[in-house]
Amino acid sequence: MLDQSFSAENFRKIFDIENRKGNYLEGEFFPEIEGKSHEIQSCIGKLRTLRSEKDNHTPEDYEALRVDLSVKLEALRKEREEMLQAKLEEVSTNVCAKDFSFGIQEIDIGKPKKVFVAERSAETQFALKQIQYNIRRLYKVKQSNRHEIICQLRELLADAMPKYIVRTDISSFYESIPRNILLRKLRNDPLLTLQSKKIIRRILYEYSQITGLDEGLPRGIGISAYLAELYMRDIDTSIRNHPGVLYYARYVDDIVIIFCPPPNVGTRLFRQLVARSFRSMGLKRNRTKTQILSVASKASYQLTYLGYKFEVGPKTVDLRMSPEKLARYKKRLDLTFNAYYQNAKKSELNSRRLLEKRLRFLTGNTRLVNNKKNVVSGIFFSNPLLSAMRDLDALDSYLKSKIAALPSGRLKSRLQLMSFKYGFETKQYHKFSAQNLFEIVGVWKNVS
Repeated sequence: MLDQSFSAENFRKIFDIENRKGNYLEGEFFPEIEGKSHEIQSCIGKLRTLRSEKDNHTPEDYEALRVDLSVKLEALRKEREEMLQAKLEEVSTNVCAKDFSFGIQEIDIGKPKKVFVAERSAETQFALKQIQYNIRRLYKVKQSNRHEIICQLRELLADAMPKYIVRTDISSFYESIPRNILLRKLRNDPLLTLQSKKIIRRILYEYSQITGLDEGLPRGIGISAYLAELYMRDIDTSIRNHPGVLYYARYVDDIVIIFCPPPNVGTRLFRQLVARSFRSMGLKRNRTKTQILSVASKASYQLTYLGYKFEVGPKTVDLRMSPEKLARYKKRLDLTFNAYYQNAKKSELNSRRLLEKRLRFLTGNTRLVNNKKNVVSGIFFSNPLLSAMRDLDALDSYLKSKIAALPSGRLKSRLQLMSFKYGFETKQYHKFSAQNLFEIVGVWKNVS
């Protein structure tokens, strides 16, 4: 049976998991333990140096020095382990206390939909990670794979069989999920322990206190994605298992359905099924973003989904950027050059260097720093399934027009070598420090 407790032992597992991911929690929450870790690394370094300089010592001196350092290293590791255990026990006690609070607050990201964050403390981080782990393991909850969905959809659209395609999403997805239904489902399910349910209720209570609403999940808090996926299971099942449905996929609140109804039936009954499934769970379909296509054999048509525009012809399926994604890239170019012109008045040299870094970041690819999973990002890895290069050519033309407006000189010559298409085709990499990345993306923080 899964141990769901918010104990020091479970928090230690989370601590190790986050370390393996490159998220070093001790540096943020336990500085004294981080100091002890530095001492351990220093001692390990001295041992390596001693081994490399072994020939400079007599066998007796070498062995005495090696034993001394080994004993010191073992003592440091024991001290660190004891300090970490004591800290995690303290965190566990605080999380399990009656007055524990996540300190949820709203943050402004320049968009209409509100985003929330929990107070940045060891208690909130470990509690959130533990409840997410509990839900994921108990209910096998995970978000759909965007790349996999696009590949499957591409293959299905290449089939010339007549079909109907529905593309829709849920209005104000996180904000509209009825909490009473969600909590009732969790309350009636014996899988979660009382402590796990208490933590969930605490998060939703604090969110309710801020918004004054009795429905919705706090967008931005990690557990909301897990609870939303759990809540949507009944809708997913009812639509996926309906007769005539050939394919159903949902990525968060974006839904695509391919179905083939019996002859002379049309789409009315199926549309009613989708609407009824949503209503039964207290949700509404976004009518303005709903697209229904009736596709005849060998017909040409377009479908936009998950950042791609599918251009389907009699024998081909080309994948291009969605108009929204293309517009985002252009907006980032606008902001990049606007920031250069504005800041160049104060420091032209620093502005020029930052302009080059931002354009290298936009037109190339990079591995995210401090991440042991080697997560990559960039023009190729954000659009790996593009098969038509017209949008990259359009971005290059837009970039060149921006560069052309700069005063002539070495900067202009260097920037003219940059290309979205080249970065995509060659998977060109650039290295940036954590500080560089912070400066680079800061100008786009309100552009998704």
